[in-house]
Amino acid sequence: MLAALGNGVKGGKWYSLMDKVYSLKTLRIAWQLVWRNKGAGGIDHISVERFEAQSERYLQELQEALKT
Repeated sequence: MLAALGNGVKGGKWYSLMDKVYSLKTLRIAWQLVWRNKGAGGIDHISVERFEAQSERYLQELQEALKT
């Protein structure tokens, strides 16, 4: 794969994995998994309940942070 990256791929197109990671769809799925598993607050000490109250805002902030 690294050789193909260096040499290029004729007729092929490379896609970034990162754009899939920070898509809102992916982040929402990840959030649902944490919520279902009753996940614990992270290093920021935001509880699942607190995150849930403003989940859309937090997910958008996370998306922006991952983009940069």
